Amino acid sequence: MTEFKRAIRRLLGSSLVGTGLHRGLLRGRHTSVLFHRVDDRLDRNPISCTSREFREFCDFFQKYFEVISLGELCRRLRSGEPIGGTLSISFDDGYRDNRTIAAPILSERGLPATFFVTTGFIGTDRVTPWDRELGIRSEWMRWDDVRDLKEMGFELGAHTVNHVDLGKVHGPLAREEILESRARIEAETGAEVRSFSYPFGGVQHFTEANRELVRELEFECCLSAFGGIVGQDTDPFRLPRLPVSPWYRSAAELGFQIALGNNRRI
Repeated sequence: MTEFKRAIRRLLGSSLVGTGLHRGLLRGRHTSVLFHRVDDRLDRNPISCTSREFREFCDFFQKYFEVISLGELCRRLRSGEPIGGTLSISFDDGYRDNRTIAAPILSERGLPATFFVTTGFIGTDRVTPWDRELGIRSEWMRWDDVRDLKEMGFELGAHTVNHVDLGKVHGPLAREEILESRARIEAETGAEVRSFSYPFGGVQHFTEANRELVRELEFECCLSAFGGIVGQDTDPFRLPRLPVSPWYRSAAELGFQIALGNNRRI
């Protein structure tokens, strides 16, 4: 996207939310946003934003949306209560800055969030293929950090053990990746894990059989990561999420996309 187009989107986004027009456009719709990493050393990294950018996004969410947890979203979907104008925040993978940078910023504003944890990464020096390609050393939370998130009031979700592609992994191995991820988080933290997000998050990275497996294992919801808006009738096991990095460089630009252009369903 050219800088000119970005500038136009920022202007339109500011106008929409500044005048309150976004409320009408979001009637009956919920937005779920996804982050991975908040790291000032990795400006413009494909899955990262800076702490300044994250604060800007959080202030934007707090000002213009009712920010709710994924657990609350699932409760409202089950009960038929309105979800219009609500937004949920989540992080995938388990990077250490989730605890050291993102969590304090969220706590300062009283914003709920869900942290989806790839349990096989926690407390290790494992470097992911996407970080290795860019010469980045992956830095993961320790289990003490994950326990801190729970004690701070955040929800924890499962994200498999080894960040496997569930579009390719099936049967007993898929069950083990999903089930053992939840079991490890619950054993380490004492939290009840009710939500699951599948790694990579694209349409091609999940199968209907694995979606039914998540349902069978009695999770409350299953989340993707390729965009879309949650409607009042959305299946909780088909919840879309809007990845923020690297697509949106400002809150106003994101606001424009939420209000007008991001209504895909899965």
